[in-house]
Amino acid sequence: MTTYKNITVYKNITVYCGSHFGNDGAFASLAARLGEALGKGGFHMIYGGGTVGLMGLAADAAMAAGGQVTGIIPRVFIEKEQAHRGITELLEVPDMITRKQKLIESGDAFIVLPGGIGTLEELADTFSHYRIYAAPSRRPPILIANIDGIYDPLKALFQNWLRLGFIEKEDLSSIHFCSSLEEIMKILEK
Repeated sequence: MTTYKNITVYKNITVYCGSHFGNDGAFASLAARLGEALGKGGFHMIYGGGTVGLMGLAADAAMAAGGQVTGIIPRVFIEKEQAHRGITELLEVPDMITRKQKLIESGDAFIVLPGGIGTLEELADTFSHYRIYAAPSRRPPILIANIDGIYDPLKALFQNWLRLGFIEKEDLSSIHFCSSLEEIMKILEK
């Protein structure tokens, strides 16, 4: 993240998403359109390094649009032959913990597309990391792609934690639930 004359520029965008497609065509459509928008917009996409599911779809679309894509993949997925060798850079790491650490360290902003437990874990680790280590004004945006309401229960959970005193209102200041690609890109292009 770079700031010029009080304008923040997000260059390195970490994308968390499913290694499956899900059963709603809107999820795959969004992943492809996001990858294309990141590539055309000159953003550097950083993701889990796989060829499968929404991950592979977003990476392929970013590459096809002329973007720069870095994948960070643990050995377990290399052994399962899921490593994406057609991207700009593929970093091989020993395990999932190292992968998450590098994904968090690499991002100026974070996008959470539809996904399962792994995506939820990445979101939780990123949210927790910045909540602990960065003042609210220094936290990068975490954009949650709430397509077709997939993350409505998560939004309700955050509000419940707030109501019950487990998080503070300022903790949620960097979290943005977005219902469209246009909302996501508007925040990234500020």
